Amino acid sequence: MEQVFASVVFNRHLTGDYWLLEAEAPALAASLLPGQFVNVRIEGSAAPYLRRPFSVYRVSRDRRRLQIAYKVMGEGTGLMTSSIRENGRCDLIGPLGHGFSLPANAKRIAVVGRGIGIAALPTLADEAASRGIEVHAFLSARTRPNLVALDIFAEYAFPVVTHTDEARANALVTDALAALAQKVRFDAFYVCGSNRLARAVHALAQKQNVPAEIAMEQHMACGFGDCHGCVIAVNLRPSRGEKAFKEVCHYGPVFQTWEVVDASA
Repeated sequence: MEQVFASVVFNRHLTGDYWLLEAEAPALAASLLPGQFVNVRIEGSAAPYLRRPFSVYRVSRDRRRLQIAYKVMGEGTGLMTSSIRENGRCDLIGPLGHGFSLPANAKRIAVVGRGIGIAALPTLADEAASRGIEVHAFLSARTRPNLVALDIFAEYAFPVVTHTDEARANALVTDALAALAQKVRFDAFYVCGSNRLARAVHALAQKQNVPAEIAMEQHMACGFGDCHGCVIAVNLRPSRGEKAFKEVCHYGPVFQTWEVVDASA
């Protein structure tokens, strides 16, 4: 973990409500794993903004630059669009947390994302592609413009199923995944986006007896476990029963789905 004042390559509108920030940060990008995150300090205001955690959207092939796809939701992220300027600097801490893991002999995986949760998946897709693993993506958002990363999956010709809330069809993106899982065996499942998605993916992974991981979305201030502000209850074993409290930033943000899915839900 390091703090760096990264040179900003660009900070521009991506699509829908999302912006894309790219920064020159070789000290962070060199060792960053899929699913890990960085904490960004928002400058340019007298307000005492806490650092904001963001999944790393992508890392350049030379491992010198990283990208953050962020959704403009409030005053803090709105300020990021104007205060972080091209050729300026960006105060980053990272890489933080535990990332995704790919089974050693995996041939095919499924990734499921909803909204800003999709932004945690492209680094995993890049890593899978580099290892010759086929990725099936199932992505959901409120509107079509808010479906990010479609171009990244298309770059590898990975099949993608999309769903938006404005679509007339009642079918959910997980319905398409469940239908495919009846015909195709996956070596692992990955999800980020909602409790409903987590439960659906966990159930499918159990049926195929393969691992499933979830990138948890949680408010995180320090990013490394000192403030204890992102504590959640987790299961200590797949059979449930005994629970413990763990910081998402330190023990996650990626967990096994059995750790966080409530069996009674």
